[in-house]
Amino acid sequence: MNPAERKKTVRKIAVFSLLVTALAFISPLLGGSPTAPGVGFIIWGTAPMLVAILIRLLTRDWSDAGLRPAIRKNARWYIISALAYPVVMTLTLLIGAITSITSVSGFSMMAYLTTALTALPIFFVFAIFEEFGWRGYLVPKLAAIGINKYLMHVIVAVVWATWHLPFIQELTWLYTSEELATFIPRLYLGAFAFSLLYDEIRIITGTFWPAVLLHAISNSFGHPLAADYETIATGKAYLGSIGFDGLLMMAFFAVSGIALNRWRTGITAVSHSFT
Repeated sequence: MNPAERKKTVRKIAVFSLLVTALAFISPLLGGSPTAPGVGFIIWGTAPMLVAILIRLLTRDWSDAGLRPAIRKNARWYIISALAYPVVMTLTLLIGAITSITSVSGFSMMAYLTTALTALPIFFVFAIFEEFGWRGYLVPKLAAIGINKYLMHVIVAVVWATWHLPFIQELTWLYTSEELATFIPRLYLGAFAFSLLYDEIRIITGTFWPAVLLHAISNSFGHPLAADYETIATGKAYLGSIGFDGLLMMAFFAVSGIALNRWRTGITAVSHSFT
């Protein structure tokens, strides 16, 4: 990418980030909430996708949108995306049980799966609204300008986490009653840890659809378990939460993302050595 193209891409990144953030903070003024969706809440939920589409239409730039699912080519990555959250969630709960940080009671596999699978199509649609922006626009643009890989993940995480803030206290599947002063820093840290895996899968596959699947399954399988079955020891939510804000979940996602990056860059280095 030559310097002129790089400047244009940096401007696109800045415009996307500012517009998404502005829409997010304007949205509460227009009404609506997660329990009573209105115009404002709908605008907030769809802002990442709407802004990405607007910029792509105005700039006639769709080459890196990753619209094709390429399922056959990326079959193993779709499988990984489908299994990543359930596996990490199970490991977190096991560690939590062993250390008395968390416990699961009254669990019914049939009832749980019924709830999770019923919610999956809804969360899949919501995941498209988000991931079309985060992994469908922001990640490929940041990757194209060649910045440090960790800086890329930090920028995605900051925009992603900041977008949550206007409705954060009403997103009961993400936030409970903790002081915002301690919760919000973990929200940003969690966004970074999760981005490490989400972003790497996006770059490897060349499409944002695996991230949609990963995101949808995380929400549909995580929320009902946390709401109906999981109990966390007092003062230990920062460790045992199976959401965005749990340090154990963050650690597993971060390690997985870093491992994928090293594998991907190692493969790239080997292929370059033969060219």
